[in-house]
Amino acid sequence: MKLSIYTPSVLRSIFALLLIFVFAQCSKDDDTPEEINEEEVINRVTLAITDSAGASTSYTWNEGETIPTLNLTTNSTYQASIHFFDASDPGDVEDITEEVIDEADEHFVFYEVVSAAVSISAASNDVVDADGVSINLKTAWTVGDAGSGTIRAFLIHEPSSKSGSTRSALGGSTDVELDFPVSIQ
Repeated sequence: MKLSIYTPSVLRSIFALLLIFVFAQCSKDDDTPEEINEEEVINRVTLAITDSAGASTSYTWNEGETIPTLNLTTNSTYQASIHFFDASDPGDVEDITEEVIDEADEHFVFYEVVSAAVSISAASNDVVDADGVSINLKTAWTVGDAGSGTIRAFLIHEPSSKSGSTRSALGGSTDVELDFPVSIQ
C-alpha cells in the first residue's frame, strides 16, 4: 500500500498558508504615511488697507491684545489684503497665508459688515480656487457716509459654499474670527 502525504488535512493547511501569504502581500503600503492636515495656530492677523492715492495703513491684531480700530474716509475706495500668522515663537513667525493660498479650495475669507457704510467685494487680483472663485484674501472696499460699526472677518476652513451672504450659510469651521471696529469720518 502506498501512502500519500497529501491528505485532506495537509492540503487544507497548505491552502490556508497560501491565503495568508497572498493577503499579507496585498496589505496597505505602510511605507507611505497618511497625510495629516492639522489646523494651524493663528494668533496674529494683519489687515493692510490702501487708499486710492496709494497710502497704506496696516492694522495688526495679536492674540491677547485689543483689536485695532479701522479708520476710513467717507466716500472713498480702498484695496485691502488680509494676512494670517502663527506668532507663537516670536523668533520664527510663520505666515499661514501661504498655506491658505496653497489650499485655496479649502479656505474662504468672509467679511460681515455691521452698522457701517462699507461694501466689500473680491479684488480683481485676488487668489481664486480651482473653480475660479475668489477666496477674498484681497478685496475692494467702497466706503459711504460717516459713522461707525464693525467689520467681522472670518477665515473659514472647508466651507460648504462660497456664495452665501451670512456666515452660517457658508458652512465649514471657523479658523479665526475678528471684529474690527470701524470709524468712518
